[in-house]
Amino acid sequence: MKEMKVIMEESIFQLKNKIKDLLEKQKLGALATQGEKYPYNTLVAYAFSEDLKCIFFATMRHTRKYNNIMKHHNVCMLIDSRTNNVTDFKDAVALTVRGKVVNTTKPEHKSLYLSRFPHLKDFIEHPNTSILTLKIEKYIYVQRFQEVLELIIK
Repeated sequence: MKEMKVIMEESIFQLKNKIKDLLEKQKLGALATQGEKYPYNTLVAYAFSEDLKCIFFATMRHTRKYNNIMKHHNVCMLIDSRTNNVTDFKDAVALTVRGKVVNTTKPEHKSLYLSRFPHLKDFIEHPNTSILTLKIEKYIYVQRFQEVLELIIK
C-alpha cells in the first residue's frame, strides 16, 4: 500500500510538472464565460501562481467578459500547445482549467502579471482595468486526444 502511495504522489508530481510546463510555454488562453443565452469565449493573456492554485488575467470593466464573470463566477479556460501542423494529432496537449473568478487588486498579482507581460503596462495601469483571479478547482490535461488526466486543486 505504501508503494502505491509513492507511485501516486510521483504521478501527481509529473502531472503538475506537465501543467506548469504548458502554462509557462503558452501566453494566451481561451476563457469561456456564461453569457445570457450562450457561453462566450475570449482570448486572455495570463500569469499563474507557482503553486498552480490561481491564474491571473486582466480585462476592462466595461467588457462583456467582465460583465459575464460578475454574473456567473464559474469559468473554464482552455490552454493548448497546437501549432496547426499534422504533428498536433499526436503531440498537441490541451489543458482545461475550471474554477471561480474573483476580483483582486493585490499588488503581487499585478507585479506577477507585469513581469510576464511588460508590454501591457499601459493596459494594466489603466484605471478601468481589473486584474481577476481564477481560483482553480480542477485541471483536465489531455494528451494524444485520448489520455485524460485530472488534477483537483484543494
